[in-house]
Amino acid sequence: MLEQLFNQFVVAFREGIEASLIIMIVLMALKKRGERRLIRAAHIGIWTSIVACAIGGYLLGTIALVNNHGLEVILYSAAAITVLTMVFWMMKTGKTLKAGIDTRIASYHSREGIWPVIGIFLFVFFMISREGFEMVLLLLAFGSGIGGHYYVTAMLAGIGLAVAVSYALSRGILKINLGKFLQSTAFVLLFFVVQLIFDVWHEATEGGFIPDPSSQSLANFIDYVHDKVPVFSDIGLALFAVLVIYFFTQAMSDRRANRRAGVVGIAAKSMRKSKPAGV
Repeated sequence: MLEQLFNQFVVAFREGIEASLIIMIVLMALKKRGERRLIRAAHIGIWTSIVACAIGGYLLGTIALVNNHGLEVILYSAAAITVLTMVFWMMKTGKTLKAGIDTRIASYHSREGIWPVIGIFLFVFFMISREGFEMVLLLLAFGSGIGGHYYVTAMLAGIGLAVAVSYALSRGILKINLGKFLQSTAFVLLFFVVQLIFDVWHEATEGGFIPDPSSQSLANFIDYVHDKVPVFSDIGLALFAVLVIYFFTQAMSDRRANRRAGVVGIAAKSMRKSKPAGV
């Protein structure tokens, strides 16, 4: 159970940090331009997408808790496809994510009327909803049998940490290469996709949708990966932890180095001011 809860925490943190970073980037770009009507539209889009994801997650959760092989095949398949497409999208746009959002907002800012407001609302709604539903599918796929307060607590803890880290990044308290961070952690999700493929295979054979493997060794391995040791998701979790430690250790090291450089610069400037003229 602890392993499943940790899965929930990590997945919620990974998806939550991407969603909250998008929110921060959008709001900061809009505040720079001072467009109150667009800021209001963005806030409505954010909260509407959160409510939609919460309702969708609850409804999908009630379905996932039903012991039905067909539904589990659909759930695992949907999660695998969603994550795979997100990974390819992030690999392509991760380094230019902030610039792309700024460009889109600038295009709305330059136009008059109701359409820019609707455009900002839809842009924010779909950006956040995509991350939210991806998180819901992953959470259900890797912890659909938990349910209850433990499941919700692990999820909220991951989202809460993601929001705190995103806030620190947006305020300059932490500085990391966001493009590399998002791309690296997205790549790690490929291990979850492999795990999901084995889960689909297992449930499909259990439900009689496809024939059992001709090799008993392969059948045993599929059962082992699905039931006893989620090998590939564990590898993904380990790599994710290493990446997070690496990026944030580097960020803290850079921050200390900048502080020392600032102190040295202030001291040097003070010495120059106090030096007698003509010396």
